[in-house]
Amino acid sequence: MGDLIVASAPTRIDFAGGTLDIPPLHLFHQPAITVNVAIDLAAEVRVRRRPGRAIRLFAVDRQRRLVWPSREKISWSREPFLELVARLIQSLAPDGGLDIRTDCHAPAGAGTGGSSALAVATAAALAAVAGRRLNRPTLIEQARSIETQAIHVPTGYQDYYAAAYGGGSAIEFGLTGIRRTQIGTKAFLGELERHLLLAYLGKPRFSGANNWELFKRHIEGDRKTVALFEALKENAISMRNAFLKQDVARIADLLNRDWEIRRRALPAMSSPAIDRLIHALRRAGAIGARVCGAGGGGCLALLIEPKARVRLGKIVASAGARTLPCSINMRGLVVRHVEH
Repeated sequence: MGDLIVASAPTRIDFAGGTLDIPPLHLFHQPAITVNVAIDLAAEVRVRRRPGRAIRLFAVDRQRRLVWPSREKISWSREPFLELVARLIQSLAPDGGLDIRTDCHAPAGAGTGGSSALAVATAAALAAVAGRRLNRPTLIEQARSIETQAIHVPTGYQDYYAAAYGGGSAIEFGLTGIRRTQIGTKAFLGELERHLLLAYLGKPRFSGANNWELFKRHIEGDRKTVALFEALKENAISMRNAFLKQDVARIADLLNRDWEIRRRALPAMSSPAIDRLIHALRRAGAIGARVCGAGGGGCLALLIEPKARVRLGKIVASAGARTLPCSINMRGLVVRHVEH
């Protein structure tokens, strides 16, 4: 048995500019920026070499176990929900036997980029066990490309940047490439964390279909959708500036605006129950609210008055939802070698 490789990568809360990170949409709305913050609902992958050629995968969060006789014999036909990890192993694993254990602490369909964080952590762990040194931009491209193969629709970039770098990110998609800038000092992100509350509403019925619907409308030239993306772009630029000015109240206002823009464009992103919960939370001390990711369920990210945290938590629970730990992750991807 070889040394144990442990890789972990954070998930994220998207504050503004989501969906602009899906190529080639950013080319039509310059300067295109996405703003997010990494959080400690991390994905973790453990990999160890074993004798022979068999590969054993235990997906803890899925409560599934698969064994393949070799990398060449990898298949996911009986476990389609494990296709992403199976494809990563098939593409990136070294020859020989492996024991692989995956887990993601973000709930299913949370809208916080859990699958992308898992892809980054898996790619990094497999590179480490093979003795390869991969920089973070290369890991991001590998993880995103393979996840695109697995989900069969275009994927954005923002989740992978949060997973790889941590902290607060302004990710700018230019004509010649992507530039990521750290926004928010450690002290300010600590202050922002005091105002964050994350509530899990349950797995969304619509999953990633919402972003795909907007993507198709834009490519087809729908004027209202194009105007939506232009509004999202302007709001994201303002959000980046609010982070740079360390203005929590302004960030909350822009978070509300991002949600309203999306909700008007695609009502399926919300529901009457979600609307009622957001209204109740705002009356009780929430100053900003947005459903994470593509909406339809998943996580509701809130900016709150810190003294109202307990009261707001009770309202979340009374609605049948639950609060989740929400610490800002400053480290991003971490890979450790643990000697046996």
